[in-house]
Amino acid sequence: MTEQTLPDTAYRVTSHEILALLAFEPGPGTALTRRVLGLADLPDDHDIVRAGVGTLNVRDTASVDGDVVSLHGPANFLARVFSTATLWFDITRVGPDAVAPAYVVESPAGRVALFLRPLSEYVCLPMSDDADTLDMVEATVNDAVGSAQTPSGGIITSRRYDRDGEPVIANIKVLEDGMLSLASAPVDDSGQLTVRDLQAAERPGSVVRSLLAGPA
Repeated sequence: MTEQTLPDTAYRVTSHEILALLAFEPGPGTALTRRVLGLADLPDDHDIVRAGVGTLNVRDTASVDGDVVSLHGPANFLARVFSTATLWFDITRVGPDAVAPAYVVESPAGRVALFLRPLSEYVCLPMSDDADTLDMVEATVNDAVGSAQTPSGGIITSRRYDRDGEPVIANIKVLEDGMLSLASAPVDDSGQLTVRDLQAAERPGSVVRSLLAGPA
């Protein structure tokens, strides 16, 4: 995704700004968001959290009136989504040229796709009300596999997180000959995922989607 293809609704937010949003409006999905994004549970008065509030203020998405901090626009929306998150999907391409994480989060407040850029900056794309979360997951997996196939292979790790239990995992490895292999549940006696080659007719995004979809 290039700068030219970013829609007008795209919003950039850094890790320390997300920490500020999580501290500002904690909720039932806050711990899940911290877990998926690998963010520490910092107190409201921590220097990093305060720096995040300051940056939001500079961006005009937060205002400070005495001791009262108010969020506006995309910051307010993201805070509500992160604090009420019920599902997170993590799709990360790992290759010799780059590590490219992408995420899709679902909550009662809305759904957002996030793409991690250098310097811990996330490009956030709010999804429309009629968009399907798993459609985005499937497309993101297919894009990641396509990027890994040119030129040097790699692994696409996909995980579904909810508020209960361990993540559901479905990993795709792009082999040197262009073949794709899938590693997913069930695990064997040594705790390793079951591995099989994908058939030519199987689209990796569709396969991963079915495994991460959860109960019908």
